[in-house]
Amino acid sequence: MTELDATEPGPALTSDTIVDARREIKRCPECSQRYGPDARFCPFDGSELHAQSYDPAGDSLLGAVIDDRYEVCAVLGEGGMGTVYKVRHVSLERMFAMKVLRSDLAKDADLAARFTQEARATASIKHPTVVQITDFGRLPDGVPYFVMELLIGQPLSVVLKSRAPLPHAIACQIVLKIAAGLGAAHEVGIVHRDLKPENVFLVGRSTESQVPDDVRVVDFGAAKVMGSSRVTKTGIVFGTPHFMSPEQASGSVVDHRADIYALGVIMYELFTGRVPFEADTYMGVLTQHMFVQPAPPSTVSPHAKDIGRLEEVILRALEKKPEARFASMEALAAAIRHSMRVEASGDVRFAQPTPSSAPPPRPSSAPPSVAPPPLRSPPGWMLGAAAGGVLAVAIVAVWAQRQPAPSRDAEPPAASETSAQGTISPPQAASTGPSAGPSAVASAPAATPGTSSAAPPPPASASAATPPPRRTVRPPPPPPPKVTDPEFVDPWKKNRP
Repeated sequence: MTELDATEPGPALTSDTIVDARREIKRCPECSQRYGPDARFCPFDGSELHAQSYDPAGDSLLGAVIDDRYEVCAVLGEGGMGTVYKVRHVSLERMFAMKVLRSDLAKDADLAARFTQEARATASIKHPTVVQITDFGRLPDGVPYFVMELLIGQPLSVVLKSRAPLPHAIACQIVLKIAAGLGAAHEVGIVHRDLKPENVFLVGRSTESQVPDDVRVVDFGAAKVMGSSRVTKTGIVFGTPHFMSPEQASGSVVDHRADIYALGVIMYELFTGRVPFEADTYMGVLTQHMFVQPAPPSTVSPHAKDIGRLEEVILRALEKKPEARFASMEALAAAIRHSMRVEASGDVRFAQPTPSSAPPPRPSSAPPSVAPPPLRSPPGWMLGAAAGGVLAVAIVAVWAQRQPAPSRDAEPPAASETSAQGTISPPQAASTGPSAGPSAVASAPAATPGTSSAAPPPPASASAATPPPRRTVRPPPPPPPKVTDPEFVDPWKKNRP
């Protein structure tokens, strides 16, 4: 593998989508904006980009001196926000990089002010992994710019394109340095929002077996500045879809945990050589970030089969819900260090996965199962009430069994009832003699509600029995016994329906 030449300025040094001016670029067929060779979709309208050659020789700023301090020497790259130039400070005789906002975006006064504000905020981050911003200003036509250190090396995207996945030792060192720089930014309240390999720069020489001299994270706040731009197509979330967190993809509130998710995607690509989600359209990628679980790295690439507990760290950083991820970059870095061990030879060995954790299953459309709630013992008062009810039922059953059963051969008892409609007296059985036939007992019809009637007098041959005393309230008579003797007839038979 060819080593990088640290004596010559590398290709694109810093940009939200850095472009090497000496190589092919990508252009959006809808808005005609130019992007780096690794970009696939336009962040403004989601269109798929087309490859195209780029000749910066006609740029009007080449050879100009800006604010009597910076001589524009060359075009380093061009991205969604603007163009990056190589400039020379005429007094210090030092080389710097200057980023100039796109002229069409500069017409939006609010956006131009946010561009400068975010650059000032980035300048407040004091960490060796964060690119240093040294100056601000405006061109004669009012377009804002800022000046930063000139970096010599390659973007991580170029390295991944040529030799991914990277050796474990190099990949871990890169991730730990990125986490340190982002942690420093989060401490001062700055969220990157567009972390991706194009915005991670490997400074100095780097080979297949050698860790780069240093790492720089560039273009903080670019997505925040451009997200509210009027040139962004309605329904499109500004940013790079392959590294966008679910909450950012859905337009929800974004905090520092979106950067943790993006770093998880970078880790996934470092150890497997591919991103967790890919699709043919911009929205297709975002949809997977929101709803599809990533496949465990060990199932995607043989290179990741021995990363052990680090796989758990990567998958936790890629959790859909922000609260399920690591709470901070410091916690993520601590988990990485806890999962690895650097041997004397420089090789990295990873701890075995925790026994209680297994790689998550592949995506499924079935809803997650929910365990039923545990059963709880009923209170003591409920047990007492239930026991009392059982005892009462038992007493009633015993009492009912001890009651004498009505005789099948006995006459129906005489009954009388006094009501507001009149008196109802069932007929009495008559005494039978030799001349009495099988139907010697007469029956009287029951009184109809609303009429007053009295029981007919018994026949002359019937015994004159004194009727029982009348009672005001009496329960209804029991059902008549079943009569099988032909000498008896059912007095209620006539009144049954």
